[in-house]
Amino acid sequence: MWYFEGREIIRKDILSLFYASLHLDDNGYYLEINGQREYLEVEDAIFLVQGAELVREGEEVFVIRLNDGTEEQLDLNTFRIAEGNCPYCLVKGGRFPARFLRLPFYQVAQHALHDEETDEYFLLLNGRRIPLQTES
Repeated sequence: MWYFEGREIIRKDILSLFYASLHLDDNGYYLEINGQREYLEVEDAIFLVQGAELVREGEEVFVIRLNDGTEEQLDLNTFRIAEGNCPYCLVKGGRFPARFLRLPFYQVAQHALHDEETDEYFLLLNGRRIPLQTES
C-alpha cells in the first residue's frame, strides 16, 4: 500500500505512475518523476507476490502475480527464505525484492521435495534440482 501524509493512495493512475517511476539504489527506494528524485520510507518490500502458479507448457515454470497487476516468471535462483521464514525473490529483471504473501508461498512450497540425506528442501523442475535457500 502506498501512503501520502497518512492517507492511502488508491487512484490507479497515480499508482501506475509510481510503479513506472520506481528505482532502488544503495540509499533505498525512490521515485524519479520529471527529473525530480524523492526517496521513500519503506517498511519491507514494495512488491508483493500475490499469486503463484506452476505452468507446464513446454518448460515447467512458476508464474507469479505481483501487487502492481503484472505477471512474470519466478526466477527460482533468487528465491530465498529470510529470517522469520519469510520468502522473497527478485522481480522486474532482478531489480527489486518482492515478499511472498502466505498463499503464493504455499502454492510454490507444495511442489517442494525433501532430501532425507542432506535435510534440504528443493524443487525439481525440468529435470533440474533447485534448492530452496534459507538465510541464517
